[in-house]
Amino acid sequence: MNTFEYVTTETEQVQLDQRETQTVTRPSAPAPVPETNFVEQSPSTGMGDGDVIEFESAQQISYELTYACLLIPRFSDHYLTGDITEDLPRWIKQICISYGWRLGSVMIRPGYLQWVITVPLTTNPAQFMRATRQITSQKILEDYPRYKRLNVSGDFWAPGFSVAPGSQFQTEENINSFILQTRRNQGIL
Repeated sequence: MNTFEYVTTETEQVQLDQRETQTVTRPSAPAPVPETNFVEQSPSTGMGDGDVIEFESAQQISYELTYACLLIPRFSDHYLTGDITEDLPRWIKQICISYGWRLGSVMIRPGYLQWVITVPLTTNPAQFMRATRQITSQKILEDYPRYKRLNVSGDFWAPGFSVAPGSQFQTEENINSFILQTRRNQGIL
C-alpha cells in the first residue's frame, strides 16, 4: 500500500508560526490611498528615473445616436423640386440648431426628403421627427401655396416616417419599400 506523507518545508513552518503569533486588528475607517505616479525607465527611449509616462485615456462612450431620416410628401404629385430644394436644407439646419441636434447631410429627391441627424441618447426618434415634420410643413404650406391648394390637412408630409440607425443614407430599396407601403396605407395604390 502506498502512503503519502506531507513534509513542511522550513519556509512553510516559519509562515505558520508567524500566523499563530499575529494579532489581526481591523481599522475602523479605511485608510486613505496614497497618490501614485507611474514612472518607467526605458533604455531604448533614453528616459531617466524622473521621467513620467503619460497614459492616454480610454475612448469615451458616446452619448449620442445618429439616424438617417426619411419623409415623403402626402400627395404623390407634390414633387420636391425647384426653389423648395434650397429652403428645405436651411430649415432643417435651423431646426437642428434650435433643438441642439447635429445635422450631417441632406438629400432631396423629387419623391422624398432624407437627412442624417445626430441627437442625444435621451432623444426619442419620434420627438425629432415630429418637430421636423411640423415645422417644415408649416413653412412649406406658408411659403409655397401651390402645395396648400390640395392639402387641407396642414401637414405637408405623408403619415409615418422612416428612421434607420447609422450615418449612411437609407438604401434605394428601403426607400422604395417605405414609399410603396405608405401609399398603400393612404389608399393611393
